[in-house]
Amino acid sequence: MKQKLITFILIVCSFSSVTLLPSCVSPKEVLYIQDVSANSKEKLKNNYQTTIQKDDQLYISVSSKQPELTAPFAVSEMGTTGNNNTNKPKGYLVDVNGDIVLPVIGKMKASGKTCSQLASDIASSLKRNDYISDASVNVQIMNFKFSVIGEVNSPGTYSIEGQRVTILEAISRAGDLNIDGNRDITLIRETNGQRQIANIDLRSKDLFNSPYYYIQQNDIIYVSPSERKVNTRSDAVQWYGWGLSGLGVTLAVIAMCL
Repeated sequence: MKQKLITFILIVCSFSSVTLLPSCVSPKEVLYIQDVSANSKEKLKNNYQTTIQKDDQLYISVSSKQPELTAPFAVSEMGTTGNNNTNKPKGYLVDVNGDIVLPVIGKMKASGKTCSQLASDIASSLKRNDYISDASVNVQIMNFKFSVIGEVNSPGTYSIEGQRVTILEAISRAGDLNIDGNRDITLIRETNGQRQIANIDLRSKDLFNSPYYYIQQNDIIYVSPSERKVNTRSDAVQWYGWGLSGLGVTLAVIAMCL
């Protein structure tokens, strides 16, 4: 009798375990960029440039054949950042109105411009006001960052040097999507006081022509769980609960019969 009871319990436990196994995954659900041929060629877009936004921290350097004229900028652009004591450029903060305050020049609109446009405007202002006739200006965004959350292997916020990163590169920095990540991802972007929410299909070559192919600073990429994962987990929990309840009742009945 005891041997039969043990066998029965093992059968019930095995049945409960089977219900927790994940369903099969189709390649069409997880493969990237499925609609391209092996040797296809597409013309690259050369007009992509990041625009400056409010709260950006800008590194601005001014050079001239007369270094003494650029001294006010050299003093302003150097200092300590944060709580560390390293001598790094502290940059110029773009305020809530989209302006920066520069030595000699004063307040200047920065938001909405590219780095090259702002550099040109600064150089023109210095020349126009007879401050530095041969001014050469370089502008860079110091706090370029983006966030990747959801079904990726290493979710988090990432800071990069430079201003050109694609959405595929951003995902790779987060350790790639895991097998349960939905390939229709969501990108959240805030520009010019507006929040944009875009859906991007990583399985289609249309990704390359999307205005969201290149990441902008402060973008948030969200990878939702696939329906397969949600349904599997829900079914597994339901079957698991029923299995445990049934097992408990069965064992109770058997114990009463012994």
